[in-house]
Amino acid sequence: MLIILVIIALFFAFQNFQTVDISFYKWSAKMPLSLAILGIYIFGALSGGVLFSLLKKIITLDKKTDKIKNHS
Repeated sequence: MLIILVIIALFFAFQNFQTVDISFYKWSAKMPLSLAILGIYIFGALSGGVLFSLLKKIITLDKKTDKIKNHS
């Protein structure tokens, strides 16, 4: 399964190698479309992982607080 996903990703990358302009406020860069999409995907995965981790920590902390309140 992993080999199929890698082949699809490589096929996509070679078909989308045209250069695009990426701008963010005063920063701008020219890069291949496939590289821009990969960067956005990685950024989304990292930010989603951090958000999920924070929510999990908040829920765990809330459960511990409730347990202490109910035990007293």
